[in-house]
Amino acid sequence: MKKIIAMAVTAVLLVSASFALNLEVGARGILGRNLDRGSFTDDYQAALSDKTFDFGFGAYANLTLLGGLGVQAEANYVKSSVNFGNSIQNVDYDMHILDLSPMLWLNLDLWKFEFGFGAGPNFEIPLASLGEVWNAKKEDFTVGLIAGVDVKFYFTKHLGVVASGRFICDFNKRDIPVMPGINAPNFEFTRKTLYGGLGLEFKLFE
Repeated sequence: MKKIIAMAVTAVLLVSASFALNLEVGARGILGRNLDRGSFTDDYQAALSDKTFDFGFGAYANLTLLGGLGVQAEANYVKSSVNFGNSIQNVDYDMHILDLSPMLWLNLDLWKFEFGFGAGPNFEIPLASLGEVWNAKKEDFTVGLIAGVDVKFYFTKHLGVVASGRFICDFNKRDIPVMPGINAPNFEFTRKTLYGGLGLEFKLFE
């Protein structure tokens, strides 16, 4: 009987250790670049160059359940800008985006450092379309993919700094009217954004 009780206690301890709950929350600034340069739907010689540039901020929560494996939910606000034109005219297109990203996540601990890797769907919600293209319309709700990595260093048991990298890829192209009121081709691009982030993280309990 004692052996059965001892085995039961050991099993409970092993399961408890495997499911050690770990909850972390954090916030960071974002700076990145869209790697898709885009193109015009028709031959349009008025635009000689185009650039895309993203910046913003985000917040996240990471819940680890089993052997470092868990989930990380993120909400990231990003301002994405496209600039194109020539010596006669320049057109700026700004899009404000809220990315909601639930990811399957793996955390690995090494002394005061923690490394995290994850991937999952990215749900993109346009908040507004601003800029010199007056008739630019809000884009439809978009679904894509996100993959990321975090490197964390803890100053204390609960507070640390986190450096992160993310890659976001949309499934659908976006069309931007070049100039309102005339028969001009649209500018097409997709988000293939690579950005980095730097912020603070707080570990609630472990």
